[in-house]
Amino acid sequence: MAEFILSAFADEIDADFETQLKSLNKLGIPYIELRGVNGKSFTELTDGEIAEVAEALEKHNIKVWSLGSPVGKAVTDCGVESQLVLLGRVMDIGEKLNVKRIRMFSFYPEENDGFEEFEAKAFALIAALLDEAEKRGFTLCHENEKGIYGCSSAREKKMCDRFGGRLKVVLDNGNFPFSGESAEDAYSLLKEYIEYFHIKDCGNDGVIVPAGFGDAFIEDTLRAVNADREGRVILTMEPHLINFTGLSSLSKLDDIKHKFSFDSSYEAFAYATECVRRMIEKL
Repeated sequence: MAEFILSAFADEIDADFETQLKSLNKLGIPYIELRGVNGKSFTELTDGEIAEVAEALEKHNIKVWSLGSPVGKAVTDCGVESQLVLLGRVMDIGEKLNVKRIRMFSFYPEENDGFEEFEAKAFALIAALLDEAEKRGFTLCHENEKGIYGCSSAREKKMCDRFGGRLKVVLDNGNFPFSGESAEDAYSLLKEYIEYFHIKDCGNDGVIVPAGFGDAFIEDTLRAVNADREGRVILTMEPHLINFTGLSSLSKLDDIKHKFSFDSSYEAFAYATECVRRMIEKL
């Protein structure tokens, strides 16, 4: 039986980092996946600002589970050096915050590239990133996302097989229907590679909904995880139920459609969290 523990992309609650941490305390969420801090990417923070982040985390007794980095969120012709520089900065920050997990992506294709060329370029870039991460003891965790190489569970499986377990998965079931892909078999196909989970839900119509209201098979997945695993399983809340500061840098706002309405970002996040906790209680 699994022990499900919640983490959060708390920048969905508020851009202000202190407000993020106070909100997590109020919601009883002990971990954060660091992404947006005071309105900008954590990768843009100075060493002094990272020290302030560390102090705030200690003050509120919140630990960083993973770094929600933008590594790999680029076209394949971006140049490997630019990605290695970005990864290097992310790892510097990880060492300062005592976290060795990094969320990453698997690149977008160039406009005129065929699939085989796209795949070869993406795999070469990922291989270079893995080599660099392993030198410093970091684990790269791939998130499936719309438009990138690993947008489907079948492609993600092929990619993870290619790297023989060196590349881990952070499974986001909601991103599959959002990408026009099925989430039904994603967990069973990828479970040997899964490091942790992102929680959002989406209907097959592409509309974002709270967990359990869409077609992402979240409850079925949690039930299967509960049967398969012993010990801690981390679920990072990423509900996307309301537009928030920084969302435009993560996805095209034209793509984001909502069925539920909320009075505030906190209310939306609290409701999403409650939905997931109710699921866990039923397992």
